[in-house]
Parts: sequence; C-alpha cells; structure tokens
Amino acid sequence: MRTEEEVKYDLDERIFELYDSGMTIKSISEKLETTPDYVASVLKNVSVETG
Repeated sequence: MRTEEEVKYDLDERIFELYDSGMTIKSISEKLETTPDYVASVLKNVSVETG
C-alpha cells in the first residue's frame, strides 16, 4: 500500500509533466481532479536548479 507522501509525489510529478507539455493550470486541475490552487502552488514551489 502506498503512503500519502508517495501519492502526493506522484501527483506533483504528473503536474510537472502536464505543465511542461503545454497544458494550462485549469486543464491540469480538471484532468487530475485537483484544485487549480493546488496545481499553482506546486508549480510555484519548484526550485530552479542553476548550474
């Protein structure tokens, strides 16, 4: 059985994949059955790697 943390991680990964493919926050939230606010907060909290 998967933990809540694993489920959240998988959801966040799907959000990144869909956003990178060009989907809007609204479309992502509808597809993944979550709120636009949650999608936006996940995308906002991405740490940008500098190299």
